[in-house]
Amino acid sequence: MKLHQLVHTLSYGDAISGEVLALQRCLTKLGFESEIFSINTHPKYKGMARDFRDFPITFDGEVLLHYSLGSPLNDLYRSLKSATRSLVYHNLTPAHWFRSVNPRIVADIERGLSELPELCRISDRLIADSAFNAGELKSLGFDARVLPLPIDTHKWDVPTNPGFYSQLKDDPALHVLHVGRMAPNKCVEDIIKSFYFLQKYVHSNSKLWLVGIDIDTEVYSFGLKRLAQQLGIDEHVRFIGQRDDGELKALYQTAHVYMCMSEHEGFCLPVVEAMHFGLPVLSFASSALPETIGAAGILVHEKRHPEIAELTYELYSNAEMRKRLIDAGHKRVTELSVERFSSRVEELFATTARRQPVAVLQAKA
Repeated sequence: MKLHQLVHTLSYGDAISGEVLALQRCLTKLGFESEIFSINTHPKYKGMARDFRDFPITFDGEVLLHYSLGSPLNDLYRSLKSATRSLVYHNLTPAHWFRSVNPRIVADIERGLSELPELCRISDRLIADSAFNAGELKSLGFDARVLPLPIDTHKWDVPTNPGFYSQLKDDPALHVLHVGRMAPNKCVEDIIKSFYFLQKYVHSNSKLWLVGIDIDTEVYSFGLKRLAQQLGIDEHVRFIGQRDDGELKALYQTAHVYMCMSEHEGFCLPVVEAMHFGLPVLSFASSALPETIGAAGILVHEKRHPEIAELTYELYSNAEMRKRLIDAGHKRVTELSVERFSSRVEELFATTARRQPVAVLQAKA
């Protein structure tokens, strides 16, 4: 049986791409012939995906479309009328976040929103990677099964970058970490503002590490750097772009607190990665974040920056609180293990051979 995946970009370090690769491994173990087709492929993944234009139009197996924006893949998906079609919904960030940043992203999101109901109707199976995302499909009249993103701990079997690790480990500062794209919905400015109060009034020997690309969001990223400069903390804030796994591992291993102030997430895998490395997590309670974090982190419901700064220091200095959160984090990581993901994949795709539509409330067009 063939079960191929369509993903817009197979990107290094991206959570959706990580799930695509994990799914391929699981499906192969289940006996499926499974290939990945993409529009763009990161150089590190060269040879792991084929060009989407090579996808056979007469394909009669099952195809999984990873859906997170308007894309030429949507037209391909519509055309595959002989295939069993499954859609994996990864959420669409509301367009308003990008109106002052990048009009092309706005257009892609709006196209994605307009095409989503039709693509759900023609799908035989709907899957969402969080209950939050499933709820969005429910509001459109569709029911989806939930397949949470896995944390592949074997990904971190790579050697820690020794120079980067030593540099951070030998630095006695309180290190605060955030990992994710420099995108407006991530509200990185609230992290910077909270860090301002931490560094200026609570613990002067503190550093903030911001890891993530700003491709297509350079205007927003420039504003963040200007904010740090205006607040007089630019020497303590490190914008270091995307890092390979060895360097990122060093950051996770040496940081003291992980902070997330995002106001829209469909899942947010970095908070789980932080838990894996024994980092206490402090997060704003928005969108899917309470679901992803569970009882394994501190959730704040208001962005009172001075208070968040005080709480950050408490997570750094209170040994009892740190241990409790670290233990809870390790438990949450177990709940999102690749092994549990594999069992869920087997359960979800057990009906593939019978080609029976599941999970759609509206009739297939």
